[in-house]
Amino acid sequence: MRTAVDARHCRLPRLLAICLAGGAIGAASPRALGDDLSFEAARSLLATRADNIKAAQANLQRQEFEVTAADRLGYPEFVLNATQVYGRKRFDLSALPVGIDIYNYDFDGPRSSLLMTWPLYTGGKIDAVQKLREAELTGARAELAQTEERLDFQLVARYFGLRLASVVEGLRASQLEQADRQLARSRRFEAQGQVSAVERLSAQVTRDEGARELVKARRERESAEAALARMLREAGVPRPTSPLFVITSPIEPLAAWLGEAEIRNPTLALIKSKGQAADQGIAVAKSDRMPQVFAFGQYNLITKHLTPIEPNWIAGIGVNLKLFGREDHAATIGSAQARKAQVDALEAEAVNSIRGSVETAWLRVGQAREQFLLFDSAVELARENLRLRERAFEEGQSVTLDVNEARNSLTRAETGRAQIAYEFVVALGALLEASGQIGRFPEFMKRAEVRL
Repeated sequence: MRTAVDARHCRLPRLLAICLAGGAIGAASPRALGDDLSFEAARSLLATRADNIKAAQANLQRQEFEVTAADRLGYPEFVLNATQVYGRKRFDLSALPVGIDIYNYDFDGPRSSLLMTWPLYTGGKIDAVQKLREAELTGARAELAQTEERLDFQLVARYFGLRLASVVEGLRASQLEQADRQLARSRRFEAQGQVSAVERLSAQVTRDEGARELVKARRERESAEAALARMLREAGVPRPTSPLFVITSPIEPLAAWLGEAEIRNPTLALIKSKGQAADQGIAVAKSDRMPQVFAFGQYNLITKHLTPIEPNWIAGIGVNLKLFGREDHAATIGSAQARKAQVDALEAEAVNSIRGSVETAWLRVGQAREQFLLFDSAVELARENLRLRERAFEEGQSVTLDVNEARNSLTRAETGRAQIAYEFVVALGALLEASGQIGRFPEFMKRAEVRL
């Protein structure tokens, strides 16, 4: 929200940008215009409609198929072969006492055989490939969780950003209503000669300023509605029913959040899965120079046209050992090891970054909570000051300017209080996302002692 923004409210620029940013419009079942929408319902809609989640789910399904396919790499392979052969062979039998000097052998005819190969030892390649696919599956699960966490956090910012915009619009509408009453009183007092035309004009200017602020607040609310509707693929304009909230009691200590982050954060889980995949990549590279032991067999289904030296069946065990390859084996292993070192460095950086994000969000939650509590006295004072100024004006002991300033002070205090509540909500969402616990957000909503 841009209303009542000062240096204090610039601490969450990225979060506020997310709140006002638009999303791609996708196909969705239309809802009625202005339907009530709780945060839990919005979260359910997002989970079923977000294209990013659908893409991550498709990737997970693909990796599951890859794991299933790799499960049978150690099984024997059977191939049915069929050919039609044409050929002749001339035999010189003149040196043999068979009475025939020349014999022409006819090879024409169909051939069919069943071939079997079975890898018995591959230097660890099959086991490494299977573990590599499992690591990629783990990574796909982490990517899905990461996508869901990020979208849930964006939903927190947009949903409660709309709620904040609605609160500000309501405050501006109330301010305009009071300014209208003040203008009516000023006109009445001017007609009775109790105030000058300057007082009436001052009330008119204040009233028009309030009308401008209301128009601005209304447009910001409409912008926030459009952003949330696009995110949820809604044809109608959603009307949020879950209020802004603040947990006035301290939340769990920082150490607990840091511990959960290292266990639950999906970004860290994704990088760890890449590290596991890199380990298996090294094993695959090393297996290339290991001997490959295999069993084989062939059974000829059609024996009529076989040559005299061709067997009806054959079986045995073989060994392949690569003596020279087109690729530098040492370089291949070095590349795999360098990739592992890269992933290890990225993991260390991710741990440090995640810890920093958790610490920052935890501090912002505490800061917003403390600031919110300190707003109570400011709001109470502003209300009492406005009441006294309005009474003094009616008794001719105050001027319109004093009343207007008191009213503006109350609006600023109430708007600031709502803004701080929004900052608390978004900081809490950032803390839950950084620690991989955004799914607990509804739980914290229920723990709130204050709702706006």
